[in-house]
Amino acid sequence: MALCLNLLRRSGRLGFQKYLVSCNGFQRSFPVTTSATKQAVESFAEKNERLQRPLSPHLTIYRFPLPAMLSITHRATGIALTAGMYSISIGMLLLPANFPHYFEALQSMYIGTPIIFTMKFALAWSLFYHSFNGVRHLAWDLGYGFDMKTLYMTGYLVIGSSIAASLIAAML
Repeated sequence: MALCLNLLRRSGRLGFQKYLVSCNGFQRSFPVTTSATKQAVESFAEKNERLQRPLSPHLTIYRFPLPAMLSITHRATGIALTAGMYSISIGMLLLPANFPHYFEALQSMYIGTPIIFTMKFALAWSLFYHSFNGVRHLAWDLGYGFDMKTLYMTGYLVIGSSIAASLIAAML
């Protein structure tokens, strides 16, 4: 590096360029292109379709363990309960009539008993499941129930108790 700077200072720019060209490592380069024949390349998706492979490892091929399913369901019920509560609350604030008016309108539709029972069960199950599983999560926050046997036992307890409480609530 010092030699190059010294030569540049002594001989000026033109002399330095002549020196660099004379060295083997600093010869001028020219762009070169090739004209190879382009082969028809099969795309990734076409190859997988031809080999009858699935599009991707889809969620349906996995068997989730019980704690994972309960965690996903806990989040889904939390979102559903929150969305329902906000929808009803904002609806009651913005709609022109009061709650008894809409309750009477719903009763005048003469919806069948099985449909009403199913709707009551779904609403009650969502509330009870989220509540019971929330207590389970609070126990985890305190550091209890992390061994696999307890995880599965409390999971089945949450499922059973939420179904039982929902059936009782839906029958009222």
